[in-house]
Formats: sequence, structure tokens, C-alpha cells
Amino acid sequence: MAMHKAIVLLSTVLLVSSAAVAKPRQALERPRPGAAADSQLLSPEAARLRQAQAMWPGRALCDDGGYRIRPCDLGDTPGGR
Repeated sequence: MAMHKAIVLLSTVLLVSSAAVAKPRQALERPRPGAAADSQLLSPEAARLRQAQAMWPGRALCDDGGYRIRPCDLGDTPGGR
């Protein structure tokens, strides 16, 4: 009988201590639709496009490759491409 009481007591202590240590679950934070992505998560191409959008806000941009992004209304790239 003493062994049974010891097992019950030990089980109760372990259960209470583990419940006190356990952290409550928090809901995952989901980004709002349309929220800007973290720049560290962007590919180099996307980061360069974001920089170009900041330089020329509201203008259509053309990607000439090799991270050469310019406003489309400026015409052809230098070099006669």
C-alpha cells in the first residue's frame, strides 16, 4: 500500500511540475494580405526590384536582366540592345 501511495504522489508531482513548466500555445502570426515581405526573405532579383520601385514610385518598370531595372518609358537601354 505504501508503494502505491508513493507512485501516486510521484505521478502527481511530475504532472503538476510539467504543467507549470509547459508554455501555452500561441497562435501563429500570419502576415496580412498585401503586407510587405521581409527583405531578408527576398531573392536578390526581388530585392533589386523593390529598390527600383522605391526609386521610381508609380512608374512601370522593365527588367533588362542582370539586375538592370529601369522605367519602361525611358526607352531602350544604353548600348543599342
